Amino acid sequence: MRLFKKESLPSSVSDPAPLTAAPARQNAEKLKGYYDLAKDALERAYSSDVGGAYAEAIKGYRMGLQIITEGLTVNVPTSGLGPAHSNVAKWRADMTAWQQHVIDRLRDLESPTASTSAPSPARNITASASMSRPTVARSMSAAMRTNTNTKSRGVAVRPAVPSQPGQRAAARPGTAGQGDDDKFRQMILQDVLDTVPSVQWADVAGLSGAKQALQEMVILPTLRADLFQGLRAPARGLLLYGPPGNGKTMLAKALAHEAKATFFNISAAALTSKWHGEAEKLVRALFKVAAEMQPSIIFIDEIDSILSERSVGEHEASRRLKTQFLVEFDGVANGSERIVLIGATNRPQELDDAVRRRLTKRIYIPLPDAETRASLIQNLLRNQPVKLRPAELDRIVRCTEGYSGSDLAALCREAAMVPIRELGSAITTVRPDKVRPTGLDDFAEALQCTKPSVSRQQLKGFDEWTRQFGTYS
Repeated sequence: MRLFKKESLPSSVSDPAPLTAAPARQNAEKLKGYYDLAKDALERAYSSDVGGAYAEAIKGYRMGLQIITEGLTVNVPTSGLGPAHSNVAKWRADMTAWQQHVIDRLRDLESPTASTSAPSPARNITASASMSRPTVARSMSAAMRTNTNTKSRGVAVRPAVPSQPGQRAAARPGTAGQGDDDKFRQMILQDVLDTVPSVQWADVAGLSGAKQALQEMVILPTLRADLFQGLRAPARGLLLYGPPGNGKTMLAKALAHEAKATFFNISAAALTSKWHGEAEKLVRALFKVAAEMQPSIIFIDEIDSILSERSVGEHEASRRLKTQFLVEFDGVANGSERIVLIGATNRPQELDDAVRRRLTKRIYIPLPDAETRASLIQNLLRNQPVKLRPAELDRIVRCTEGYSGSDLAALCREAAMVPIRELGSAITTVRPDKVRPTGLDDFAEALQCTKPSVSRQQLKGFDEWTRQFGTYS
């Protein structure tokens, strides 16, 4: 499979070399992962089917069909597998049989007569003895009895959500460009996917206004979809801007954790490529995978590096990337997908006007106030031996006005190092419990060499931009 069709390359670039095949055993494990995922999806769909929940059954069957389609595209070389080769052949045969029976069952459930009369009785696709391939059916039934574990081994994907009204339809098997679509899908899944980050609201100090806005955009509409309709429909785009090092990225990750959403962490490197046209395909694949795995949060750190203001002299590839991104995001904003785009930047003035318009909520993440600085310092010193009275902590808080969250982290690290430096040559033999705790004098010394990283001029620029376009948190 080539990275691009020959005609899509500029005349000055020759065809790239074919992709190197992955190790045989690794691809065999990947195929087994798809096999396990498909079994579980079809079994759950069958349970809904026999229970009369035909809408849920259709969703489940479509999910299983998508997994099977993706699994059958995995290329597993026969060399180097040894005895495992027979398992690979079995998995492929089973999945091929399942695929045909799923298509037949979906045709029955979605036929025009199904809406006016009950569909024919469901057959367990993975265990029915009346299947046209009884040998395969028996092997599938045995597999279901012995192993219902749904976790894929060696597969970096989750089951795709079946297409619904407003969602992008999954690519049909055998359509042109399927190989390229699979390649870009895998690139997105491997490079930017962070399914559910472990950061929680409690890990983000302060920023109550920003948290409230995120609750209204993502979490509350999920809990009460009936209330958030029409004019109350949540915004799909959010811009977090402000001085660097104040928790913008942590805030987005905490939102993904609280909303149980799939988190796509995007950077400029993830969406740029030297190959002609590949960046646009990556953007298209990103939104497609996000729709399949919704609810999803697409977080773009340093969004100004990707979607800066368009100009006459900019490179054609950069302009095409921005255009494709705007087109894809318009599809999300006008559709029913549960996808939220969050951008973070410390240079909001450089964003393109069209991007700013689409990010309808723009929240200023300022430097931490006194209460937040106290909380941050206490959190940073939580697992360290410290000897600080409340009055001394208040003094440190007053002396750190103008410090960002990352500046405070650097300050605490520097203060914690002062007792270590005093050990001199004894550092190689001293016991950890014999190192004296960090005190106020250590912070006084650390303040001499740890200065704020944000200038007053920068803060004035943020205030001016907020008065024009943004909102204080």
